[in-house]
Amino acid sequence: MKALITSLAIVVAFASAIRAQESSPTPTASEATAAVAEIPSGYEICENEPSHRAVAGLEKSEEHEKTISPDGRFVVLCPVRDEKSEHYSPNLLVRLKPYAVLAKLNKEGVPSNANLELNATWQGNSTVAIWEYHRWGLVDLTIYEIENERVKRVHHVFDEAKKIFERDIRFRLLKKYPKENATAVITSGESKSSPRPDFKFDGRKVLLYLEAANKPNLAPGPTWGPELDAVWNLDTGKFDKVDFYPEEIGFRKPDE
Repeated sequence: MKALITSLAIVVAFASAIRAQESSPTPTASEATAAVAEIPSGYEICENEPSHRAVAGLEKSEEHEKTISPDGRFVVLCPVRDEKSEHYSPNLLVRLKPYAVLAKLNKEGVPSNANLELNATWQGNSTVAIWEYHRWGLVDLTIYEIENERVKRVHHVFDEAKKIFERDIRFRLLKKYPKENATAVITSGESKSSPRPDFKFDGRKVLLYLEAANKPNLAPGPTWGPELDAVWNLDTGKFDKVDFYPEEIGFRKPDE
């Protein structure tokens, strides 16, 4: 009887240990060191908190901006900064231990501490929004979904949103002022009229609120500045809702 009780105790302890391992996927310090050692020469894990930029307008409690996935299995890599180099290898979305490249994120790489920032926001351990920020605001937002340790689907959210702005700037601004530049610049942070975040995960949907301008530097001349309030559906790979608010074309005088 005593031997039976001892055997049961061992079984229970073993099962508890397995459950503990399953419920705590975060790698140990030694595992993390081994994983980092597999990162190829010329690359490093992109700069992380606390200097990592937060999504403009997002509440502090909702921030999940880290280049490493919550379970530590996937990470965004940046080329190592070289003051003598003007061109870099592309940023990478990779799996650690064993190391494998899941996706090349851009043609021209962006190192940490560059003027053009590359950031990551995770939704769980298998969906990540890779977004780029430069001076005035977002310049890219692409969402990668990972399944069976491979990229299952890529959502070019920013590209689709920018098409909406570009159609409007061509139709309204250039129709009235054909010599004006047709570049739509997305603005974020203090320049926004609404405190809503540029983007935010909401389950299988992404809430998007973007403002744009043709002259964010407040230069004189014709002005254009619409707003986009949209919802991207990760299941369908397209917008569920698009509310576009065009601002009346204006004209900024010098010294105004």
